Amino acid sequence: MLEKAAGQGHAYAMDSLGSVHDAWKEHEKAAEWYTKGAEAGLPRAMHCLGCCYDLGEGVALDYQAAVGWYRRAAEAGHGAASAELAAMYNVGRGVTRSKREALRWRRKAADTGHPAACMFLAQWMYADRSCAREFGQVGEVAGIATSAEVMAGHDIPPDVLTDVVHWLRKGGHDPVDKLQVFRRTALEGAKYCVNSGCEVVGHLKDFKVCPQCNTARYCGDACQQQDWTTGGHKATCGTFATILKYSHNTH
Repeated sequence: MLEKAAGQGHAYAMDSLGSVHDAWKEHEKAAEWYTKGAEAGLPRAMHCLGCCYDLGEGVALDYQAAVGWYRRAAEAGHGAASAELAAMYNVGRGVTRSKREALRWRRKAADTGHPAACMFLAQWMYADRSCAREFGQVGEVAGIATSAEVMAGHDIPPDVLTDVVHWLRKGGHDPVDKLQVFRRTALEGAKYCVNSGCEVVGHLKDFKVCPQCNTARYCGDACQQQDWTTGGHKATCGTFATILKYSHNTH
């Protein structure tokens, strides 16, 4: 049924066939149908095709092609594609590295309610990461009644806190719970070292960044060396796997 509809030019059927073949690990067939759906103008298929190029599944690994399809999907309002494009700009994969462009696309993803993008933006605004408060401003849009319980005990400007609460709510997160985590992290620090098993807690600025991928962070030379030689970072430095590991360890 799907193949018949896809053969008749139905983009959603093409995309669905791509998903079916993906689930069966038939990556070349999946990429083929995603390509057809993407060329038919379906943003979800564009995003999935971008992922194929980003991972080298079913097609040759090609970061620039991944960026191109992510961008087309993002410009059509696809939140996950906007988040992927932000990640590409964040580490300079397939594009010239730009933290501002990364934040701009992160904001576009958050505007769609993308849960991870909303969390990133809220957390970065709370911690006053570079340019985050500039890109995360929502002003009157955030003017939802916020209880004293939510606002109490946070040492950041009230207008910024209101915007942070807005993004948490938009992403489906519990503001009271997450704000307490943000506050605790600001005061006590967190585990930012990506070396497996490292329990060092501290503040982001105190963890050194890998000079090659500018993504993985370490508490010191010993952990960096261990992760490079036995932890697998040498093989994944600068790749999608590094970004997944870093995201898992810091958020």
